[in-house]
Amino acid sequence: MTFRASLAAAASSLLLVAGCATGGGLPIGGASYQSGADFSSYQTFDFFPVPPGGARIGATLTYFGVDGVIDRDLGQIGLARSIGGSPDLLVAYFQGGTQVDPSAWGYSTAGNPVIDVVDVPSSCLVVDLVDARTKVLVWRGIATDALVSTDSVDPAVRQMLQAWPGRQGRAGQ
Repeated sequence: MTFRASLAAAASSLLLVAGCATGGGLPIGGASYQSGADFSSYQTFDFFPVPPGGARIGATLTYFGVDGVIDRDLGQIGLARSIGGSPDLLVAYFQGGTQVDPSAWGYSTAGNPVIDVVDVPSSCLVVDLVDARTKVLVWRGIATDALVSTDSVDPAVRQMLQAWPGRQGRAGQ
């Protein structure tokens, strides 16, 4: 094996280990959140309606059953779904590698330190939790390799939600 071939093999191995890693500061497979938000005040959630022109994003993720997994897993961390009510949080989710304009969905990042969805590999699922009152992103989670198969969504979302700040200090968790 030549030196060049050895170098190429080492580089390939490094890329495999890196997986969904980026240089943006937010760990893929983790979460970033707004430090000033009172996460203990969030008790309920509902999903953002998909904006006009966003149907392609929703259709792709429907195959993986993402809506149901997020609904169930948010319930397991203590958030209740508020259909037709006034939820504390609104949920938007995207496949990595897609161009997403949060303002088209009706919210802003308000300068929060989050990486762009387009900078995340397409096998990753990005979940945004937005304060329903202020329409500002308070939490973004990225589930590594969630969109590899239908069986990979649930464990990836569960792992991502381990970083939900509202879990801290809750009895029984």
